[in-house]
Amino acid sequence: MKSRFQMLLVGALLGVVAITGVKTAYALSISPLNFEVNGNPGEKISNIVRIYNDTESVMSVEMTVQDFVAAGEKGEVLVKEAGEETGYGLAKWVGLTPASFSLAPRSSQMVEFTIDVPISAEPGGHYASILASTGGTPGEGSSGVGVVQKIGSLLLLNVAGEVREDMSVLEFTVPEFSEYGPETITARFSNEGTVHLKPRGFVLVKNMLGGEIARVDLPQLNVLPNSVRKVDIPLEQGGQFGRYEATLAAIYGATNEPVSAVTVYWVIPWKALAVIGAIILVLLVLIIKARKRLGIAFRIIFKGNSSGS
Repeated sequence: MKSRFQMLLVGALLGVVAITGVKTAYALSISPLNFEVNGNPGEKISNIVRIYNDTESVMSVEMTVQDFVAAGEKGEVLVKEAGEETGYGLAKWVGLTPASFSLAPRSSQMVEFTIDVPISAEPGGHYASILASTGGTPGEGSSGVGVVQKIGSLLLLNVAGEVREDMSVLEFTVPEFSEYGPETITARFSNEGTVHLKPRGFVLVKNMLGGEIARVDLPQLNVLPNSVRKVDIPLEQGGQFGRYEATLAAIYGATNEPVSAVTVYWVIPWKALAVIGAIILVLLVLIIKARKRLGIAFRIIFKGNSSGS
């Protein structure tokens, strides 16, 4: 029997993009997609995830926990192999009940997880993913091709204690020139601290006269420690000609530390300006020709009057 591997790791909180292989009849889902938890050293924290079988076949499900780290700047995460050190590991503190089970068609199963925070736990962020995987046993009436699928729910634990919260804006950029105004402004946040941070704030856009054109809330996205997160802020601005200034004003962390940035851009509707310029050019040509004809006519008239006198 052939076997294919399909990995699906989703985490709405971090904006994780699904990584999926071929489309198949096998479908496993998990809820919720993420947990943000605060805990103290020595504390036990319990909660549940629910696993869904969205197919007409019985599924054999295995539950595991693996650490993850940030991958790239768009919110993706990389699940690490068991025992692989990340510096912010959580998996070894998490227990699951049940760890394996059979899931009837169109049914669901609750799985309890317990985080046993050690007394000696390092304060700050610790990260893992609860993974549910189904084996590649084909159901009745299938083509005989087995599919392995994995899905995950992300755990973000903040252990109380002395942590370092340190965030900066590396870039705040927009195309310098555009015809109708930019659709998005991009900010790159760098987290140099020891705990995940979620910047909160807005972007304010003003025209060259200082008038407010747009005010957009910053998307609520986490930035993991020692990583950079690229955030695209959508704009709904008209395409009026002129110079614009965009200001990012945000706060982060438990003490609402401020971060800010400013960028400038121009809106130049060149197509409309080209049409207007062409019309003006045609009018100038017509005026010049008309003036020449009028000049010739006046000279003829004055010459005729001079001859008659």
